[in-house]
Amino acid sequence: MIPFGQYAPDQPILGSEFASIAKNVVPVTARSYGPLNDLAVFSSALTARCQGAIAGKDTTGAVHQFAGDATKLYKISSSSWSDVSGAAYNISPEEFWEFIQFGLYIIATNVNNPVQSYLLGTSATFADLSTGAPQAKHIAKVDPGFVMLGNTLAASNRVHWGAIEDPTSWPTLGTAAAAAAQSDSRDLQSGGAVQRIIGAVGGSDGMVFMETAVYRADYVGSPAVFNFHEIERGRGVDAPQSIVNVGPYALYLGVDGFMKTDGAVAVSIGHQRVDETFLADVDNDYINRVVGCLDPVSKLVFWIYPSTATGVGVCDKVIIYNHVLDRWSHAELSTEYIYPALSASYTLENLDAISGSLDALSPSLDHQAWAGGRGSFGVFDTTHKLSFFTGSPLAATIETGEFDSANQRILVQGVRPLVNGGTITSAVGYRDTPQGTPTFTTATSAGSDGVCPQRIATRYAKARVSIAAGGTWTHAQGIEALYRPEGRR
Repeated sequence: MIPFGQYAPDQPILGSEFASIAKNVVPVTARSYGPLNDLAVFSSALTARCQGAIAGKDTTGAVHQFAGDATKLYKISSSSWSDVSGAAYNISPEEFWEFIQFGLYIIATNVNNPVQSYLLGTSATFADLSTGAPQAKHIAKVDPGFVMLGNTLAASNRVHWGAIEDPTSWPTLGTAAAAAAQSDSRDLQSGGAVQRIIGAVGGSDGMVFMETAVYRADYVGSPAVFNFHEIERGRGVDAPQSIVNVGPYALYLGVDGFMKTDGAVAVSIGHQRVDETFLADVDNDYINRVVGCLDPVSKLVFWIYPSTATGVGVCDKVIIYNHVLDRWSHAELSTEYIYPALSASYTLENLDAISGSLDALSPSLDHQAWAGGRGSFGVFDTTHKLSFFTGSPLAATIETGEFDSANQRILVQGVRPLVNGGTITSAVGYRDTPQGTPTFTTATSAGSDGVCPQRIATRYAKARVSIAAGGTWTHAQGIEALYRPEGRR
């Protein structure tokens, strides 16, 4: 068997054991890829491109989901988004709403408007959190119980936190009330502007990502409250929304590729595998539109991003990482935003708003999306509608590394794809010299023996296996190549 190797398009093609294409699949085991399902629309549309979203629960376990666009904040009920704006907002197309949940408060910020809050079970619309809270681009809940804002109107390198265990209290800095509440601010002296704040990474209480630095934040109590220790200097983050909490780590797109930090050191997870290919493909004019998200069940991290092919900032690609297997794949899919969603529960009466036929529901009635409270990727498509990866499998393509026969020319007579289902075709990429570019034969379908027949004489060969959209399959492992040295019978 020739396995489908790790997706590592940065590796040289000659004699490679790696896959240069693993499209519209996800790494499911150390030796196989599985299907990536298409998006299935779940909700009505926002009035404009989604620029942020959050899912949370109240004390009864009921799910509440919110989203924002350039001018409004929304809350979903069943499948419909309702405007719950507390004011007329004005957010730049290249900025995002950032949300956190603190107790029963949903708190949202963007630098152009006062920080907004919504109290679950009480509020009908958002309202200003506090007159003392500064307008800021970034927000996080930082241990042991602070709301921390960063990149404020007053100073782009500033972090400012309110009272401990009270998200609505922002006393005037420097006063006795602020000291008693442990509320303070800090201007970080190297690294440029604050790009994102997150909580609980490794042993740290929080982390602050800058343009050219990364800090860990450690709670020390009064009077300093927090110590900020620079763990990365000269290397930071260009894509603030790429940062994802993953267990004790944070994964993110750094200035030179994909990184992982435990709060003490930062290491590459994409070097010599995907970084070079990704950085050449992403549209740097819209690098800030890269958004990352974790699905804790599948152990997958998705980063949606705009490629240079669109030229207008539409996120048309996805790069996928299984953080347990340390394996990558990629997809072609147009989206606006991705976030860790929670499914709302539905009665049979509620489902009338989704479909007039129970048999026509997508996903099917027994899918976890209808049960309520289950975590999964929530994706806004390019029509501004919330969708889930619950459609039929997308058309997939995977390539093997090159195979040869000890510097002899070979005659490739067929390829048997080791895929446990679906409608499959295969082509052979061939070339005679290391300087050549592979040319692919016409793809052929698998016969009754599972072999896709071919007949091509060459020195170097690799297989490209395609699995049609909509089929039922779970594992693609590799191929059996039918070949022999040329000239023998």
